[in-house]
Amino acid sequence: MEPTKIPRFIDDPPILLIWTAHDLVIVVAMMLLGIFIDHLLYCLIASYFVIKAIRRFTDNRPNGFLVHAAYWVGLLPANAISVPNPYIRKYYQ
Repeated sequence: MEPTKIPRFIDDPPILLIWTAHDLVIVVAMMLLGIFIDHLLYCLIASYFVIKAIRRFTDNRPNGFLVHAAYWVGLLPANAISVPNPYIRKYYQ
């Protein structure tokens, strides 16, 4: 029987190398954009500043704020019956 690794803090986001998961998505997306437009260095520098701005923005807000904001704007659709359409702002009875 092998021992199971238990994370030290349960609320910590998944980390790969030195980035959290959402930081890694930004770096990879900007890297791909830089390869497509032949300006890799500029896009990697821009990804640094984008990550810095997002961290500054999310540090003062509760966990899961970006997911909630993405749903509210309509970028994160859900196909569940209990999740309402994010574009409907007023409900009439």
